[in-house]
Amino acid sequence: MPKGAEFIIRSLENAGFEAYIVGGCVRDGILGRDPEDWDITTIAKPDEIKRIFSHTVDTGIEHGTVTVLVPPEEVERGIRSFEVTTYRIDGEYTDHRHPNAVSFTGSLEEDLARRDFTINAMAYHMERGIIDPFHGQEDLEKKIVRAVGKAKDRFAEDALRMMRGIRFSAQLDFSLDEEAYLGIESLKESLENVSKERIAVELWKLLASAHPDKVEMFFSTGLAPYITEDFPKIQESGIPKLLPFAPVEKIVRFGLFLRNVPDLARKILRDLKLDRESIEGGSHFAALFSEEEVESPYALRKRIARYGLKMVRDFYEMRLALLHQDEAELYSPLESDLLESKRRTGEIITTKKQAESIVKERLLWITKVESEKNCVSLSELMLSGKDLISLGVSPGKRMGEILQLAFDRVLQEPKENEKEKLISYLQESGLLDS
Repeated sequence: MPKGAEFIIRSLENAGFEAYIVGGCVRDGILGRDPEDWDITTIAKPDEIKRIFSHTVDTGIEHGTVTVLVPPEEVERGIRSFEVTTYRIDGEYTDHRHPNAVSFTGSLEEDLARRDFTINAMAYHMERGIIDPFHGQEDLEKKIVRAVGKAKDRFAEDALRMMRGIRFSAQLDFSLDEEAYLGIESLKESLENVSKERIAVELWKLLASAHPDKVEMFFSTGLAPYITEDFPKIQESGIPKLLPFAPVEKIVRFGLFLRNVPDLARKILRDLKLDRESIEGGSHFAALFSEEEVESPYALRKRIARYGLKMVRDFYEMRLALLHQDEAELYSPLESDLLESKRRTGEIITTKKQAESIVKERLLWITKVESEKNCVSLSELMLSGKDLISLGVSPGKRMGEILQLAFDRVLQEPKENEKEKLISYLQESGLLDS
């Protein structure tokens, strides 16, 4: 427990109020994981919390939550803010997402009873130890995600909990309790009540986990059509087994996840209301897997000009990692051709070596582009629009075409990226007056 959390609990107790850390931080502490957040629950009401601490923020005052900022001398591990929430009982959930109202209670157990899963329904005190009325520790030992009480009741209250259960299964590498699984199957349609932004957060947390392959449960439980209308088509094309080995970056993991549906990638990511960078990058990364292999350094530089150096490097590094995995996970037309050749000749080792050699060669080409500082974007071209204006070219479509031709010249011959050489080339090509 960080120093700041203990400071808050001691301060509340000194004022006569019971308090504990609660939820995910207790679960992660038992598992030996570093918690992302440290939440505190207390019998004190929000106005009482605010009277005790000098620096607070009303982050969720209507639900009993106040963020407390501890003094600088109590900050440890860079953690200064803690959410402190009054013991509460949730009212009716009519929108399958939020309670219509909450009421405060004097019972810690009643507060824990409203939580989603047993592994998240534990509290801890420095002296009283772990409070675990729903056997969360036992479920941690069994490596199972089980709902508090009846799974259908928990999911009917908040439909996002269905995705959260699968996400916890992926993050912790736990099994999903059978009752929870059946509960998702029976209430899957209620996910329609959840915003796409919240759905996208849960999907990303799962894909970013050590076991993103558990995304398959979105399909097997029937949740997929309620994530986006095109989501089921991902399973039809196959879920990449390589996901766990990919860098934990949105563009890479979303792109790899959607690599079998490149034509739908942009729409799926847009329907999830992701940020522009993730939509553009993820759809581009997915598209790379459907393109034919580049056969020359010039073609590679054109690909870098279109997609960016980092993305192209990530793509080839993924393909290299791919070749070290199951042969059934061959992505590109090049590798498919090699696989067919292997089937005809039986040359398994030769085929894999050939494919690996090609990918390594492309990575060497990329390294050369970097080391030689090749021009791979218009902004790096040593000829500008101002230069063309000085040579009598008016701004407009023709100027853009001339710059593109000059850029293509440099992509073919990187050493030609000098103003004088490019002007001479354009003059010899009849595009500029001598």
